[in-house]
Amino acid sequence: MTAVAIRLVTALIGTVGFAMIFRVGRRHMVWAALGGLLTYAVYELVTQLGGEALIAAFLSSLFMTLYSEALARILRAPAITFLFPCAIPIVPGSSLYYTVYNLLFYDLHKLLHYGKNTLSIALGMAVGMGVASIIVGVALQAAKAIRRE
Repeated sequence: MTAVAIRLVTALIGTVGFAMIFRVGRRHMVWAALGGLLTYAVYELVTQLGGEALIAAFLSSLFMTLYSEALARILRAPAITFLFPCAIPIVPGSSLYYTVYNLLFYDLHKLLHYGKNTLSIALGMAVGMGVASIIVGVALQAAKAIRRE
């Protein structure tokens, strides 16, 4: 199995695990797991094509938020039911760990490297979710305006 396939499988397993922790119901578990897999696939595709961590996190969180909002309306569930589990594969856990580790052991070069990566991913995720939320809000407002006419 290739390294990418292994990472995709572990993203799926991790998403299912966190969906269980967040008590996502059986009815929504498959959709949450699929969302986590697809979110990480977008992240992986962007990085494989040479994109920076910031761009990969932005595009994958943009996808993740739009996916969660769409499923929330289709399945009549809160968007957060899908959003939290889908975010797990792109959370910069190891990067944050190594940032703090190198802070504690005074390795400035590695601290800056991992810190930049951690902040890039966190910023990309935040901006991606914010942009997607704006897109959804504008689309819903437009749909209401069209219905009123």
